[in-house]
Amino acid sequence: MLGRALRFAVIVAVIALTYATVAIAAVGDITTFIDPAGNVSEPEDITSGPDGNLWFTSFSNGRVGFITPQGAISTFTDPAGNVDFPVGITGGPDGALWFTSSQNKRIGRVTTDGAITTFTDPAGNVDGPFEIVTGPDGNLWFTSGFNSRIGRITPAGAITTFTDPASNIIRPFGITAGPDGNVWFTDFRSNRVGRITTAGVITTFDDPAGNLDGLGGIATGPDGNLWFASTNTNRIGRITTAGDITTFTDPAGNVESPLGITAGPDGNLWFTSINNGRIGRITTGGDITTFTDPEGNVALPRGITSGPGIDVWFASTNNDRIGRIATTVVPEPSPTPPQPVPAAPRFTG
Repeated sequence: MLGRALRFAVIVAVIALTYATVAIAAVGDITTFIDPAGNVSEPEDITSGPDGNLWFTSFSNGRVGFITPQGAISTFTDPAGNVDFPVGITGGPDGALWFTSSQNKRIGRVTTDGAITTFTDPAGNVDGPFEIVTGPDGNLWFTSGFNSRIGRITPAGAITTFTDPASNIIRPFGITAGPDGNVWFTDFRSNRVGRITTAGVITTFDDPAGNLDGLGGIATGPDGNLWFASTNTNRIGRITTAGDITTFTDPAGNVESPLGITAGPDGNLWFTSINNGRIGRITTGGDITTFTDPEGNVALPRGITSGPGIDVWFASTNNDRIGRIATTVVPEPSPTPPQPVPAAPRFTG
């Protein structure tokens, strides 16, 4: 009787091992998607939308689009023709997406069903708007790159811009909501990181070590610091809310012109390395790893954002693709193992 029970246990164990969970995606696995309609042209930036999709700007053809987590792409144009070279995009406080239209100095709004509205500044103080973010005050904040200003637009479309009395802003670029209730930004030309209060007071910080040049994207990290890309020095920087700056390099030398950066769902920061088509990860301790697409379908990646689940999504500008990279191992759901058929009862008359 014991022998039969032991054999039964062994059979069940073998079946369970046969149907064990199998990993179907590893950390750093990259998949890219193209639009069969051909309506994606030089995607610039990407953000998570309130509808569970990823929304992006299509720079060269004046479109705004979204991609579902499964990879289906849709794009939209403005019937009024008021979208021209859109760059940054972010989820708004009103359930819509907000974006910058850099060439014609407008800020745009698109609903999740594709209806577009654009706004201009009656004072004419917006020029070359780049990145945009929802601020802690419920307004949208953006960098006005060609006239050294930081802008604010209300959900109703009223625009105000701010200048730095110290003249330390030259070409503001990236922008993010900080953990301290302020808005933080980078300046590509002055090599400074800036902070602006929701009342418009600006302070800028530079790196005493001189390791900053050509600052790109900026994001709030899970450690309560701000993280940013120093494009021309191939470094990733960290700045505390008190203004202390530290920079990190990749000992393997696989970071070339980092630009976009985002906080990932895995507790790390993820960034784009545009000149060598890599996606990078940096821990809050400064350890860097980069990943490539074995199929070679990543070219000049720029904007990057956390998506639903465990993925990070990015815009691959030079080949009109949207990419997805796994930040953790994805297990395949195990099928229910077949149950042994119980033996028929034995009757003894």
